[in-house]
Amino acid sequence: MTTERAPLGPAAGRVAAGVLTMIGHGEVSMGGRLPPERRLTEIFGASRESVRRALAWLEAEGEVRRLRGKAGGTFALRPNPNWPVYSWSRLAHGRDRVVARQPGVDVNVPALLRHQDFAEATRVVSTALRRGDPEVCAGLGLREGAVTVAIERVRLADGVPLSWERLFVSADRFPRLLDQDLTGSLSQVFRDVYGVTACEVSERIRVRLAESHHTHHLDVSVGQPLLAITRTSHDQHGEPLEFSYDLFRADRTELHVSSTNRPPDTPEVLP
Repeated sequence: MTTERAPLGPAAGRVAAGVLTMIGHGEVSMGGRLPPERRLTEIFGASRESVRRALAWLEAEGEVRRLRGKAGGTFALRPNPNWPVYSWSRLAHGRDRVVARQPGVDVNVPALLRHQDFAEATRVVSTALRRGDPEVCAGLGLREGAVTVAIERVRLADGVPLSWERLFVSADRFPRLLDQDLTGSLSQVFRDVYGVTACEVSERIRVRLAESHHTHHLDVSVGQPLLAITRTSHDQHGEPLEFSYDLFRADRTELHVSSTNRPPDTPEVLP
């Protein structure tokens, strides 16, 4: 005979939902220990009894495990639900669409996404005139502490975050840039408004793990792999154009690289 559990009630239900959100955002990894009960009461503004009822309900649902003793505590049993795991066969058969990106070229992200039949959108997070740090100024060929235009944006493909971009250009070289439409292609703005085109692009690509401040912008879990791209570009005159830090979701991005190996010249045959 199945025994019905008593309803949680508003306070305990709020705690249970909050704990699941913590797990889902990667604040607690699979097998990781949740904060102690006292800390959970502070986080959720609930009584100790509500926290205990919530944890008991989560344990009955198979979401957590509670252990007693010195090494005890409450442990998450499930992986982060927003951290998808892709097998090679799933990718190879095209059941999970990802964005193909070619490194080291001038990237017009909206056009790139439209070309691959994604619905593209851009969310401008922040804009500012800011003194560049040493790396930014070096990349832009500016004196240390020079004023830059800083633009922070999130790109979305089919409504899901794809990348988080922080781009810098010289404020003196691009006056009133912040008055332009920043939701489209900045490459097009540079070309149409300022008469410059990125002709030489250099990128450094590394894998880094998402931190807590990435979870909101990219809808990822803490610890989820990201492609970190540091990008510099020069215009048709060889002058520095832009410097940017980009974070691409590794589960939504493929890097496509091609090369051509030419056979060696046929040696000259002497008479």
